Amino acid sequence: MDLVFKELDILWYFLPKIFVATICGFIIGYDREVRNKVAGIRTNVLITVGCTILTTASLWMSQDGSSDPSRILGQIVTGIGFLGGGVIMKTEDKIIGVTTAAFIWVASAIGIMCGLGIYIIPILITVGLLVVSSFFERVEKRIKNKRESKNS
Repeated sequence: MDLVFKELDILWYFLPKIFVATICGFIIGYDREVRNKVAGIRTNVLITVGCTILTTASLWMSQDGSSDPSRILGQIVTGIGFLGGGVIMKTEDKIIGVTTAAFIWVASAIGIMCGLGIYIIPILITVGLLVVSSFFERVEKRIKNKRESKNS
């Protein structure tokens, strides 16, 4: 019976964090999906939730002081770097996927924050990320259009 109560404690420790991470990952993924980018809803939800689970598990295991919860953060960053590197490709004359890799990196940071039990800031960062990304996408298009009109 004690095991059941312990598992319920763990569940209530994890659930709110996973819920917020899922929302943030969905918002990022939905935006990327609408823009027809490689990493969409499922990918971003898996990244945010995975990072949240790893961070939360690390904190849970370190409650007795026997382990350093920051060690897992370094491993998350390494793993996400590998994942991000997988979406970057070189075509004939340009490199594509760098922005998607950056989104993956930021989604992992949002998941880590959720895992640390921070809820409002990851949501604000998620919304801010999309607003800023949309703004800079428009700026880049204007620059590109000006460049193309000069070359014509």
